Amino acid sequence: MSERYAIYARYSSDQQSPTSLEDQARKCREFARSQGWIEACVYEDAANSGFGADRKNFQRLLADAQREDRPYSIILVDDTSRLSRNLSDVLALYHQLSFRGVRVIAVSQGIDSRDEQSELLFTFHGMVDGLYVKELAKKTLRGLEGKALQGLSTGGRCFGYEAGSRWTIDEAEAAVVREIFELSASGYSLKRIAALLNERGTPPPRKRADRLNATWAPTCIRAMLRNEIYIGRKIWNQRKFVKRPGTNKRVSRPQPRNEWTITEVPELRIVSDELWVRVQNRQQTLMKKYAGSGRVSRAAHSPYLLSGFLVCSVCGARLIVISGTGKYATYGCSHAFNRGACSNRARIRVARIEEMLFRRLQEAFQTPEVIDSLVDALLSIQKKQRIGMEIPKRIKELEAQIENLVGAIAQVGNSETLTDGIRKRESELRELRVQQKGQKVLTPDDIRAMVRSALEDIPALLHKDPLRAKAKLAEHVDLITMKPQPDDSYVVEGEWDLLGNRTAPEMVAGAGFEPATFGL
Repeated sequence: MSERYAIYARYSSDQQSPTSLEDQARKCREFARSQGWIEACVYEDAANSGFGADRKNFQRLLADAQREDRPYSIILVDDTSRLSRNLSDVLALYHQLSFRGVRVIAVSQGIDSRDEQSELLFTFHGMVDGLYVKELAKKTLRGLEGKALQGLSTGGRCFGYEAGSRWTIDEAEAAVVREIFELSASGYSLKRIAALLNERGTPPPRKRADRLNATWAPTCIRAMLRNEIYIGRKIWNQRKFVKRPGTNKRVSRPQPRNEWTITEVPELRIVSDELWVRVQNRQQTLMKKYAGSGRVSRAAHSPYLLSGFLVCSVCGARLIVISGTGKYATYGCSHAFNRGACSNRARIRVARIEEMLFRRLQEAFQTPEVIDSLVDALLSIQKKQRIGMEIPKRIKELEAQIENLVGAIAQVGNSETLTDGIRKRESELRELRVQQKGQKVLTPDDIRAMVRSALEDIPALLHKDPLRAKAKLAEHVDLITMKPQPDDSYVVEGEWDLLGNRTAPEMVAGAGFEPATFGL
């Protein structure tokens, strides 16, 4: 009775020709015909590395070999590297199949597991196949390092740039990058930024194959805020990837700094140094304040300016809003009202405590020097917004680009690249038109009047953008200890002064309030 055989064929890269599988199977069939054997089945794995054993059809091959009613008694491969390029996997496979009485034959190498010297030959060729993978990895790494040193692309994609042999800035995505940095510098959390982008329908960096709907995630925002490419510094080899034993799944590992390749690429700058520093300083503050996690506490998201800053002098717990909303909200000790674990039952209205703590700041802001400083700063920003952004010019450029892309589709037919290019430019065009519509040129007298009006009530001004105001307060204030009084009111324990040794104008400059704060 003729023996029945199975063929296993595999090739590694999706850049290799699929005909490689046909060539491997052809060689195996030629050998089998010379032996008079009958083909039972063929197992193929396309574009799968031989380093790991977690290949779909390779696992099917092994499972069938374990069956009592297996359809074959011989496995044919072109050479041992088709089975695996991992020595330990090769030997484990050799012993497992030999125990089951299944022959393995590497046709091109003339190795038959039934022969006495076969284990030695499988071991030798397994070592050679494994070394090939390691040497190939080294050569690939050297090639990528050379590209990195020349400022060329080393593969992959980064939001804000169009991929190619050399990256170029994608203006529509670059606008989103700047907005993300501005929001972070203004006090918005990673979660809040992601939510805003998702609510607006801003396309995320990439769509995962296993996700139906691509969305922004806080982890993605965090990675972007730490990526130095946005200030024109390209860093390669920060991390390396190693495969889990027995699988083709890669795990990221950090590399020592002395192995990084850093290239200055000023033409790829999207974010200014000033904005980058503001974001990094805030991230460092968060890392220190929240025990290295970098996460913003729930209090930082609260619309109440002083939530997270107030501490009970009796037990050390935070004061929280325990009743009411808006101007009728009332602070009290969280341990007293949530746990009954503190004797401090005093309460204080939000409006009252804000009036207490911001009184001196209110007085300092009313001086002519502060008002003049603010007016000058806002006039300068208004000028930059009107002249520097050159919105009308950019709108004309985008309209022309969209027209050209539509013309290209009419000539060569639709394609994902052309459609995506139109979609991105239309998104930027919509945002610019909204900005253009909202632009209003104000005179110095207009701005002075608005500044005076806004500074009449500092807490109300801060409440216009509480997240940003709280982030700025956190740079000047750590904790404010509140001491309960016999009449169930509170006083601030110790000296508390938001200005400290700063003059009012310096405080204004440091606060970073921009025209949007005043409704300009």
